[in-house]
Amino acid sequence: MDRWYMAIFHVIYGLFTLCGSVFFLWFCWPAVFKGVFNTGNLCGMLLSVLMVLYGIRYRQIHQLIRTLWHRQIARVCLLAAAVLAFIGIVCVFAASVSMIRAASKNVPDNTPAIVLGCSVIGTRPSRILQERIDAAYVYLKEHPKAVCILSGGKGEGEDISEAECMYRELKKAGIDDSRLYLEDTSVNTQQNMEHAHEILEEIGCTDAVTIISSEFHLYRARQWAKALGYENYGYAAHTDWRYLPTFFLREVIAVCYLWVRHI
Repeated sequence: MDRWYMAIFHVIYGLFTLCGSVFFLWFCWPAVFKGVFNTGNLCGMLLSVLMVLYGIRYRQIHQLIRTLWHRQIARVCLLAAAVLAFIGIVCVFAASVSMIRAASKNVPDNTPAIVLGCSVIGTRPSRILQERIDAAYVYLKEHPKAVCILSGGKGEGEDISEAECMYRELKKAGIDDSRLYLEDTSVNTQQNMEHAHEILEEIGCTDAVTIISSEFHLYRARQWAKALGYENYGYAAHTDWRYLPTFFLREVIAVCYLWVRHI
């Protein structure tokens, strides 16, 4: 029976090691092949390494914990670490659920839209931005009377603003430019919403708005829209699976930070 237990434990920790290795490569991919390096894949790679180390060295780790448990100060530190880890897991779970639920199933016809920008490579949209442009195109075709605010300033390494890039691509795709309004001064999500709000007020659209962005980004954007008094909806652009863990984890961190700021 003991041998069966040991075999089961070997399989469990072997899977733990395998999962950690797969996630490490998944988080590495955007950094190695596309130069995308942010808090998402940095934290993801770190957690993946810890998973692998635990899967390989679980016996030594368990023995170390048992040894430290008999020392009072170390026991307090272990308990504090366990509490912090539990709080962290709960926050990550809550943020993930909130982000997943942020896309709206039913958007009222011809609701004005705000498309949130992402990085531009020279004058071309990055993959994430192209996904948002594609979603905006579909939305504007589905809602032929809706106007659209294209929001995003010009960052380092960008030859044109994110708003201008989206404008060019949508116009090229056949969207009437009279429906498109550029907001090209914002540098973060809060400014995206606040500056777009000013344009919407100027054109008399003050009741409801649809946020068009990556699925992982909609929750935080909708919170800012809610703070501005809008009835708001989320229209998701679908992220390439190779990038999703990196950007999703980064956004989880951003959502948790947003919650902490408002406690």
